[in-house]
Amino acid sequence: MLGSTFYHQTIRKYVAAFGTLFNDINIERKNSSGTVVERVKVPLAYGPRQKWILALSDTTDQRRVLATRLPRIGFSLTGVSYDSVRKLNTVIRNVAANTASTGSVLSQYNPVPYNFDFELFILVNNAEDGTQILEQILPYFTPEFTVTINTIPDMGIKADVPIVLNSASQTDEYEGDQATRRTIIWTLSFLMKGYVYPDIKTSAVIKTIEVNFRIPANTEDGDLVQDFVVLESTIEGARTSDYILLETGNYERKLNESSSQDVGDATVKTRYTVTSSPTTATADSDYGFSETFEFFSDSKNFRKDIQKDYNCLLYTSPSPRDQRGSGMPSWA
Repeated sequence: MLGSTFYHQTIRKYVAAFGTLFNDINIERKNSSGTVVERVKVPLAYGPRQKWILALSDTTDQRRVLATRLPRIGFSLTGVSYDSVRKLNTVIRNVAANTASTGSVLSQYNPVPYNFDFELFILVNNAEDGTQILEQILPYFTPEFTVTINTIPDMGIKADVPIVLNSASQTDEYEGDQATRRTIIWTLSFLMKGYVYPDIKTSAVIKTIEVNFRIPANTEDGDLVQDFVVLESTIEGARTSDYILLETGNYERKLNESSSQDVGDATVKTRYTVTSSPTTATADSDYGFSETFEFFSDSKNFRKDIQKDYNCLLYTSPSPRDQRGSGMPSWA
């Protein structure tokens, strides 16, 4: 299970998609007459909240450089948890054409649902900037916003991923003397409902499907009537060497698919075959299919006294019309 190496970059795509939502937020500053005097694009960066709080508390020249860049937005992935409510059937596989090889297909089992916890924090030095940024975010989450992510391009899978806004809280770090810089931090908690995908397998294209309808074993006078199995060997020499022992006694039976008689003797009464049309069709071709029904009859009877099958030949006596010298055959 854990021996194959694969990486679909699914979690990386989730992180990038989340950050893209907040990558184009701007604020405007106006004078007393309502004229816009400054328009600032809020920078966005990935990293934990403690990183930026530590930088703000630094008293070196680096702190002053960072302070000139407020407001700013940061975000980080804080946790991953399994979501049993959205669990899919784990035995179902998705199939797609293999663009690298026309003679094979790609298959992948259903993904596993996981919730990804994100934290978005807004750092500003005055309340007006904070509320202006917040009002550009909150109206889109009611309480969720759905994004479409190209999760598995090889399989052609594009997932609609809901992002739920759980809460928004504010902290004011304005403590100390007059020289201490005020910092307001808005913290928004989000939940992304995503999936994690297993590895992709390669398999051959199925072009023919064959279904055999058999008569099940039954009893006759309390004794079990033997059922037979058709060998799939098509080698000429295998007919005299391949066999299946059906009972522990002295009776065994060898059959081969090359003969319709043997198929009928193996209790196969009907065979249903579906074949692609044309037979050269590939996984992504526009193709049809042809259906074939075959019917078989058993010409042998099993004798319990000698524990063997014997050929049952059908004899018909001449009809009275034949005895009168009629030129018409008896079946006319």
